[in-house]
Amino acid sequence: MGIYGALATAVTGMRAQAFALENISGNIANSQTTGYKRMETGFIDLIPDAAVGRQVPGAVLAYSRSTNDVRGDIITSPTGTHVALNGSGFFIVSEKTGTTDGQAVFGDANFYTRRGDFEMDREGYMVNGAGYYLRGVPIDSETGNVAGSVPEMIKIGNGLIPARTTTRIQYQLNLPAVPAVGLLYAPAETTSNEGGALTGGTLLDSLPGFGAGDTFTINTGNGVQTFTDDGTSSDTLQNLVDWINGNASINATASIVGGELQIVADDVQTGLTISGTGAIAGLTSQGVPEFLNQTVEGGAITVYTPNGASVNVQMRWGMMSDNPDTWQLYYMEQSDPQEWVTVPGGEFTFNPNGTLATMDGNPVAGDDVVQLNLPGLTVNGTTVGDVALDFGVSGLTQFDNANGRASVTQLNQNGYAAGSFMSVAVNDAGRVVATYSNGEQIEIYQLVTANFNAENMLKRMDGGVYAATAQSGEAILSLDGGVSGGALESSNTDISDEFTKLIVTQQAYAAGTRIVSTSDEMLQEALNMVR
Repeated sequence: MGIYGALATAVTGMRAQAFALENISGNIANSQTTGYKRMETGFIDLIPDAAVGRQVPGAVLAYSRSTNDVRGDIITSPTGTHVALNGSGFFIVSEKTGTTDGQAVFGDANFYTRRGDFEMDREGYMVNGAGYYLRGVPIDSETGNVAGSVPEMIKIGNGLIPARTTTRIQYQLNLPAVPAVGLLYAPAETTSNEGGALTGGTLLDSLPGFGAGDTFTINTGNGVQTFTDDGTSSDTLQNLVDWINGNASINATASIVGGELQIVADDVQTGLTISGTGAIAGLTSQGVPEFLNQTVEGGAITVYTPNGASVNVQMRWGMMSDNPDTWQLYYMEQSDPQEWVTVPGGEFTFNPNGTLATMDGNPVAGDDVVQLNLPGLTVNGTTVGDVALDFGVSGLTQFDNANGRASVTQLNQNGYAAGSFMSVAVNDAGRVVATYSNGEQIEIYQLVTANFNAENMLKRMDGGVYAATAQSGEAILSLDGGVSGGALESSNTDISDEFTKLIVTQQAYAAGTRIVSTSDEMLQEALNMVR
């Protein structure tokens, strides 16, 4: 070795420090680059082959060491399509290779990056600031589940989404143990009795204001009966009450209260009308208004027809007077005049502890999914179609409620009107969500992350992307998310640390030059010995 060896070793040291300086320079230059990973410099000593007692420190080689496993700081971003990875892994991206017939063409190779400043381009693709295009897995709009495992180019359409008819209403509520309204009259059984003689012309002397030649009509929606005073009969008001209560053709119940005739429609959903030519004093009709006073509001929801027309469905609940803890569900089929329809199978009974006991007479267990159907749902003449009313598991209860009203805890449906595209964003679950003018937010893609067994062995390329190598291993794909929407990952370069390394590198390089100078002086002295 000797002087020449020392000189050569010093030169390798200077070369190594110059290499370190180049890495420090690149790190400082990219201190504001999104997702940048700094390069560290490592050194390897080269020992000349010699006997143990004659070994000396040898030359040095510098090498780069990646920090792909060191995450940078996460900062918020006002752009909804910006996204940062919380843990390890990389976004999967591709490079645009050209254009054919006005459409972008992409290469088959996958690249990997932590740079998440993605935005939508004019064709609807998601591209980051370095020009790399994001890949993801499409989502089935019906089920909300991913529809594959192979990542594809993410492209968001900016057209209309068609209307979706409502097929399911999720409905959960608590009915009061003691309602703050009157009990709903339970229809009495109709039997034939002496009142049946009143089917012809009848004089009701005890009905004030009803005289010879006058008529009045009872119409419950399911039957019509007209009475005429022919001036010959002397039946009593009680005869009329008995006839109404015993005639199956008129679904109403009559009684005498305070000397006045009161008629209540049993089919409260159809209402009750009474008309006549005489001044029928004391005759009162109780139909829909009475029904509203005997039931509690059960919430209202807007549903959609196949062409996107909106329909408002209002629901009410009534506790049956002849069977407490039994409730009947109704919905309004017509708003003007009001007509309330009994929901098929919508009779529910409850256990003493407030849990559901039966539905339409069938026992319900605690873990049963309770659901009934509204066949051909029609409101105000607009047909929605068959709709499932889903109460879920334990979604219908009868616990004590101080205000005596129903408490709706869930009421939503799966339909919507047509809508035009408005914006797109990435949520914290790693899903690309498109927002439309109808208020719908539809998840269309799931971001895929790629992990590597040796991520620091990836090959660095321009634009903050990496390519897999034999040393890094193949990508391990994941759909678990682990991202933050509306955020970006900063460079993991620490300026203060880089300047500290810069000082050390400068001094080491200067020390190497001193070795060269000293070696030169020693060689000069050796040459001077021959003079």
